[in-house]
Amino acid sequence: MSFFWILVIVAVALAPLVSALPSEAQRYEARIREHAMQSGLLIKLETPPPVPARFRVSPEGNLVAYRLRRPKPEPAFIERVLAVKSGSTWVSVPLEKDLTGVMPVVPSGAHIAELAEFAVTLYWDEKGDKEAVDCVIDALRSLLDYRAFE
Repeated sequence: MSFFWILVIVAVALAPLVSALPSEAQRYEARIREHAMQSGLLIKLETPPPVPARFRVSPEGNLVAYRLRRPKPEPAFIERVLAVKSGSTWVSVPLEKDLTGVMPVVPSGAHIAELAEFAVTLYWDEKGDKEAVDCVIDALRSLLDYRAFE
């Protein structure tokens, strides 16, 4: 009988420790974010920039900002410039110009691209594996050369 009570006490003591362990989804996020950070990206949990409702951008879940800092500030982007994925087409904000042919290849969960003075940013849902992160890295590096979404 005393053996039973010892097991109960040990189980009660270990329960909070086990519940504090990261879930599989949290370990996945940590792995892909670590891979991105090792490649020089900044990962920010922030609200995406506001997009007018007419673009019908409807991300499924939260978007995470994957950001690549510019080597030097780009004065042409004192005001940030956006491109959004409206349906299956990339368009510029606010001009609504079709950018599908000029946008770099990005994972399907990417919904917003932003060019700013100090960085380029891609907002995506982090669905995919390290290859998807590599695709985001390549896209951000190519976005560094963009002068506008035209």
